[in-house]
Amino acid sequence: SHSGYPFLTPKGKLVSACVEAIRKTKGIETELSTSGGTSDGRFIAQEGTQVVELGPVNATIHQVNESVLVQDLDDLSEIYYQVLTNIFS
Repeated sequence: SHSGYPFLTPKGKLVSACVEAIRKTKGIETELSTSGGTSDGRFIAQEGTQVVELGPVNATIHQVNESVLVQDLDDLSEIYYQVLTNIFS
């Protein structure tokens, strides 16, 4: 059954690339967590790949007034670029 088992990606190249990207671009020390609700990542993780969810904080997610700050999108673009740089360098 693919009902979606819980998952926790062990520390590895992807997790390290994300942690370092956030530290380098924003000066924030991250805390790895499994909180936050249901995720489609549970299906991807079953295939044996690393899964990291990294996106905007959104108090109104999945509501009619869902929105995100433009600055958050800019910040995430910078972080994502650094993640890729970390992985491929």
